[in-house]
Amino acid sequence: MSFFVLSNCSQKPAYGMIIPDYKWSYEELKSEYKQCRGKGQLISKGELQGKLTFYFTVRNDSTYIQFRDFLGRRTLYLQLLGNEVYAWDILQDKWFLTTQIQSQYPFLIVLEPTDLTRYFWGIDPQLRGKEYPKDFMFDHKSISISFQTKPDAVGSMVSKAMFQINDNQNQIEIEIKEREYGMSYPRLIRAIPPTILHN
Repeated sequence: MSFFVLSNCSQKPAYGMIIPDYKWSYEELKSEYKQCRGKGQLISKGELQGKLTFYFTVRNDSTYIQFRDFLGRRTLYLQLLGNEVYAWDILQDKWFLTTQIQSQYPFLIVLEPTDLTRYFWGIDPQLRGKEYPKDFMFDHKSISISFQTKPDAVGSMVSKAMFQINDNQNQIEIEIKEREYGMSYPRLIRAIPPTILHN
């Protein structure tokens, strides 16, 4: 398995912008702000090509994400609740469980829901300390992950996650374009309708 993490690839702050040089911990951010919201984009290259924009809200250890396509249609709604993922494919009107989502997005086997929640808060998931099976492969696909940081209102925070599958044949980038601490999008925090069929 090919696996690496690049952390703290910081960019220089814009002229006149003062960025605190202290580093927030995950627990400190949650304790201070309770919630966080933002906007970003997901870009897929390779076999599946496309671009989706998204809005997100994080409350403590839970993340709620709404994806939209280039026409502005709501396409996918994700809930990261603790270490479980629930996905609602809005266009097909079906919902999926964690294991089904991992089969479509193998990087989620390495990057768990709790890691993604840390990322949306702006914290490096610190994957180096984790142990993975030596024979970790998914349909003979090797996966590598890297992160980038950029200046934010509370310091230099993680803003981009890049996933490369099978030596760059397929790439997925998740980039946070805007992040606001202490704020939320209340409409994102909702249950998946019980009338939706499970796939």
